[in-house]
Amino acid sequence: MGLTHEAARTRPITPYAETALDHARAYAAAHHTLAVTYSTVHDGFPLGRWLVQTRRKARQGHLSAATSQALTAIAPWWNPPWPHTWQRTYQQTKLAHHTGQPLPSPLQKWTDRQRTRWNTLHPDQQHLLTSIGIRPG
Repeated sequence: MGLTHEAARTRPITPYAETALDHARAYAAAHHTLAVTYSTVHDGFPLGRWLVQTRRKARQGHLSAATSQALTAIAPWWNPPWPHTWQRTYQQTKLAHHTGQPLPSPLQKWTDRQRTRWNTLHPDQQHLLTSIGIRPG
């Protein structure tokens, strides 16, 4: 018999998930994000693959509440309702903003698209953008 959704949500964190969370914490501490690609490896651990699988479990209602809460504590936007490519690009733009670096052309084009498509963005996306000085165009 398979686990019910409730059983999946209430089970404790497995040793493998605890190891994965340790890698997620270390990666987020160094890079300020968990918006990673599938191929991202941290200290030999397949962090990107684990996060893709974990996000899938979360969408299906099979992720334990403890794991979800731990990930949210590490990075509130570990599983945003918008595409992860958007989140990764936002993180790159945010880093450039915070370090005072000029935006490379691809990030400037992305920023311009966000301004012109402002009304199509999720309200939380709009908030993230305004927090780094990007406003509707």
